[in-house]
Amino acid sequence: MPFDGLTIRALCRELDLELNHARLDKIHQPERDELNITIRQIKSSNQRLLISANARWARFHLSTDRKENPSQPSAFCMLLRKYLEGGKIKEIKQIGMERIIHIRIEALDDFKEWNDKLLICEFMGRHSNIILVNPENNVILDAIRKYGNDVSSYREVLPGKEYVIPPTQNKLDPLTTAWEDFTAAMWDQAEDTALSTAIFNIYTGISPYSARKICLQCNLDPAVPVGQTGEFELHKLYYYIRNLLDDIDQGRIITRIHYNHKKQPIEFSLFDDTDDDTIAFSRAYASMNEVCNEFYGQKMSMLRLDSMKTNLLRNIKERLDKYYKKRFLQEGDLVKALENEKYKTWGELLTAYAHLFVKGDREAVLEDFDSGEQINLPLDPRYTPIQNAQRFFKIYNKSRGAQKHLEVLMAQNQEEIDYLESVTVAVQQAENLAQIDEIIEELEKEGYMKGSSRKGKKREQRSQPRRFNSSDGLLISVGRNNRQNDWLTLREAERNDLWLHTKDVPGTHVIIKLPAHIKSINDVPDQTLVEAASLAAYYSKASQSNKVAVDYTFCQNVKKPNAAKPGMVIYDNYWTIMANPCSELLTRLLENDL
Repeated sequence: MPFDGLTIRALCRELDLELNHARLDKIHQPERDELNITIRQIKSSNQRLLISANARWARFHLSTDRKENPSQPSAFCMLLRKYLEGGKIKEIKQIGMERIIHIRIEALDDFKEWNDKLLICEFMGRHSNIILVNPENNVILDAIRKYGNDVSSYREVLPGKEYVIPPTQNKLDPLTTAWEDFTAAMWDQAEDTALSTAIFNIYTGISPYSARKICLQCNLDPAVPVGQTGEFELHKLYYYIRNLLDDIDQGRIITRIHYNHKKQPIEFSLFDDTDDDTIAFSRAYASMNEVCNEFYGQKMSMLRLDSMKTNLLRNIKERLDKYYKKRFLQEGDLVKALENEKYKTWGELLTAYAHLFVKGDREAVLEDFDSGEQINLPLDPRYTPIQNAQRFFKIYNKSRGAQKHLEVLMAQNQEEIDYLESVTVAVQQAENLAQIDEIIEELEKEGYMKGSSRKGKKREQRSQPRRFNSSDGLLISVGRNNRQNDWLTLREAERNDLWLHTKDVPGTHVIIKLPAHIKSINDVPDQTLVEAASLAAYYSKASQSNKVAVDYTFCQNVKKPNAAKPGMVIYDNYWTIMANPCSELLTRLLENDL
């Protein structure tokens, strides 16, 4: 639900009751367009009031989210501290149904006298702003976004200028509009205008989303042309909106957060959105403030998560590109080294037929021992035939040494690639910031990232492996990152538990917890094995494929080589099963994780 007039009205009612006469203890500006105000109350613990003028996420509500504050506060923040810190909130009021809030604060001035200041919050998309005004003369003291007449010909938002309310759209106020005016305004529009669009066009404070939901709540099609509606339909809409506003004013609303099948919040709403197939489930709240705190908190975490994922994946890709380039060059060197195998044959041929040639010859034409084909051997006329043969053997021995060295280097380089590709999979599948922090910590310990930025950071509780119950009632555990894979496979799992991993594809470790009576692979339930293999394929680099080979064996056959990187193991005595990570069976399993 957009942060429209309905949402703001519910928030103003709640916060005006809760924060009335509360003191402003500390004011911070953690973001360029966001304020965080610590509110101190006598009968309850301190709270934080968040006010954001972000173009996309403009909002205000009490927040439990903590952010780091800049070492040097902005000029606007310093001004707010001067005028407002220690002051008392006297009123939080919405202007009509507009997306404008006036927070009246009584604070001591330079002469130790109590005077009112007005903090005006405008939540209007990219035009959102937070403005401090002196209510005595309506003059702007400062604003979080300042601009002059070069940006707006309607008003200037600059210190010393008179505050002018943003331009209105000349819409009707649903709080005061009479029935006759409502019907006249609805029917005055073009007959083919959609019903929900017509409501949005005439009423202030009601967004297109809310207008559509209001129609559905009245059992009306939002797309029906307004010209085809009569008094009966308009009567339902008019009184539903009036009753909705009355419920908001009386605190009788139930607000919901709707989640998709991945348990991610997609919307919050005053309405029961049973018509939306993308909604997997909803959670109801009696407080709009609680809903905004929860919804926006999760949304901001998702945005920070996406940002951290993007940055981390970019850094990993830069390293991987270097290793890919190194592998390409090493493969070229290896091809050259393999080509020098011919010098061994040349040396043996020339040694056998040295008596046929003399010093000064430039070429020797001989028959190959194996193929019988004639070979033209280039000779250095400065050397005898035996010396030329020794030169061929020297080139061969040198290339053989280079080949062995290259094979070692290529194995080491491939180990780096395999490890970083597995980290890439873990980053892509991380579900929260704590899991990203664990991956960053792992990369720091392995020397891929500098660890200085992590010093002093509070360590959160470690994440746990994903857990699923199979159709046969057996526990399936899935690691989230490489260190968790090691812990899951080498410490938590028993020797007779079943271990699964995608074949030759970066992925996670999957463990099936087997009962003590299962001693043979033939006793493992087929359905459980298929489900675990599907999970291994789903949480791997091959998650978009229809068929993925998955190896499985008992944990006692899985070993970790000395000095191996996190998550890297070797195994033997294994079987292979083909899994489909896109099956409906897996979808049902993912929806019921523990």
